[in-house]
Amino acid sequence: MAPMQPVQTQVRNLFEKALKDAFPSIQQDAQVVKGNPKFGDYQCNNAMGLFKDHGKNLGYDSPLKVAEAIKNSLPANDLISDIAVAPQGFVTVKLSEAWLSSQIAHVLDSEIEYSDPPRKRVVVDFSSPNIAKEMHVGHLRSTIIGESTCRILEFCGHEVHRLNHVGDWGTQFGMLIEYMKETYPNFQEQLPEVHDLQEFYKASKKRFDDDEDFKKKAQLSVVDLQSGGAFARSAWQKICEVSRVAFNKIYDRLGISLEERGESFYNSMIPPLVEDLKAREICVESKGAMCIFTPKTSEIPLMAVKTDGGFGYDSTDLAAIYHRLFVMRSDWIVYVTDLGQELHFHMIFDAAEQAGWHRSPLTRCDHMGFGVVQGEDKKKFKTRSGETVKLVDLLDEAVERAHQEIMARVEEQRKNGTEVFLSTEALQKDAAEKIGIAAVRYFDMKQNRTSPYVFSYDRMLDAKGNSAVFLFYAYARIRSVQRKSKVEISSISSGELKVAHPAERELALKLLQFPDVIEAILGNLHLHQLTDYLWELCNVLTSFYMKCKVLGEKEQSSRLLLCEATRKVLLKSFELLGFEPLEQI
Repeated sequence: MAPMQPVQTQVRNLFEKALKDAFPSIQQDAQVVKGNPKFGDYQCNNAMGLFKDHGKNLGYDSPLKVAEAIKNSLPANDLISDIAVAPQGFVTVKLSEAWLSSQIAHVLDSEIEYSDPPRKRVVVDFSSPNIAKEMHVGHLRSTIIGESTCRILEFCGHEVHRLNHVGDWGTQFGMLIEYMKETYPNFQEQLPEVHDLQEFYKASKKRFDDDEDFKKKAQLSVVDLQSGGAFARSAWQKICEVSRVAFNKIYDRLGISLEERGESFYNSMIPPLVEDLKAREICVESKGAMCIFTPKTSEIPLMAVKTDGGFGYDSTDLAAIYHRLFVMRSDWIVYVTDLGQELHFHMIFDAAEQAGWHRSPLTRCDHMGFGVVQGEDKKKFKTRSGETVKLVDLLDEAVERAHQEIMARVEEQRKNGTEVFLSTEALQKDAAEKIGIAAVRYFDMKQNRTSPYVFSYDRMLDAKGNSAVFLFYAYARIRSVQRKSKVEISSISSGELKVAHPAERELALKLLQFPDVIEAILGNLHLHQLTDYLWELCNVLTSFYMKCKVLGEKEQSSRLLLCEATRKVLLKSFELLGFEPLEQI
């Protein structure tokens, strides 16, 4: 079956044809927006501009007459049932109930699919924790936003490479290697169990700061590591491995899939790359450093080689974008980091364009920047003692709070004599994990990613507010209706679905606007459009239940099918956002 098509695009295409036929000498795009529900579903706004710019030449005396010409030129189609023209020149259309019914039947009869041709090779750079440091709240946004971005791109048919640009290189590894030798003498035979990476890092830093002899050994270890010494390299690999174990616990819990490709991967590429850029006079000497100037983006240059002859973040990121565009032949690169790095990455994109690796619009480079997570005091979210909040602690707290909510609900169900679905401790713990993790993810992704937001467990677990918990209840209610019907949904022919009641119509149209949301996300990479859509969809579903009884009515089969189509769209959206719903709560 064919993938779902954005409804607004289909309406726009009809108006594009109408404009071309009515005014063949004038080139313009159809201005189609969602209409006021009182008057119709979509509205074309071209008539006013056409009349203002060309009315007299075209022989029209009002926007109304231009609008009528547009209306009369709309091609025959199954999509539109009613067309209205307002005196101001708005052309409003209402979609046909028969078309809505046929499209919902398509949702029922096939997998929910979306296609974004041509297929692209996309690199998404996200998460990127530092080796030997605990993942903290600052990694939350990059990790979950990056994962959902990858899922959406894969859903659209693209070839996605999920790269974890971990901080696995630098002078700090000297002190870490020395501390590893002291604390775990047999580390080469047995991988140390470092339960707290943060403490390991702090302890090694304290030794470095307090002990001059340790400091000298650490500095020698850096030299040994950078020159490829076997022992230093082996110790470095063990430190990376220990960190990886800790990171993977978080990734497994969140369902994150990544290919590690840290800073060290690009080390050998940097010197020849700098020489090539120097030969092409893209990289030039400035105040003792080798720099790439990006005047379109910033007055401060990128430093390909520092004044001391060393390489830094700029060098590594230049090598990384070269490898991704020139070696991997990526069509599109997305960097998911905090907004503080926005200028840096736009300078990298500019340099890549100067070097000929980035050839817009054939290639696309995006910095998917996000704001910081704040505490109630509107400052960076920290523990009461002022420490950075560990990501594992944040997730544990959300799950524990979800568990408390579930236990309270179970107690209430028992007191009221209603059925208790999560009756065992194992079921309650599983549900708490799913709800707690989903609540954190949804609360983060529903924010406009470019804004900071105040972290709140209470709001993210509010069953009546815009939360994952509310969505889970909506999903579970559909399942409850289906169970109570005692009808196998697959036994009902999709041909029995008839969209007639206004509440059915509103729900059907909202379901069919799912691909419009995906199309918008591909354009601007704002994931909150999907969470906004889910919140709206679940509220429309609630309104449908209030106005249209499902069970025991003559429309039961049709309405059960509409509920099933809603469940399928919810489930697909949940998959894209990275959480798994509960069948009953």
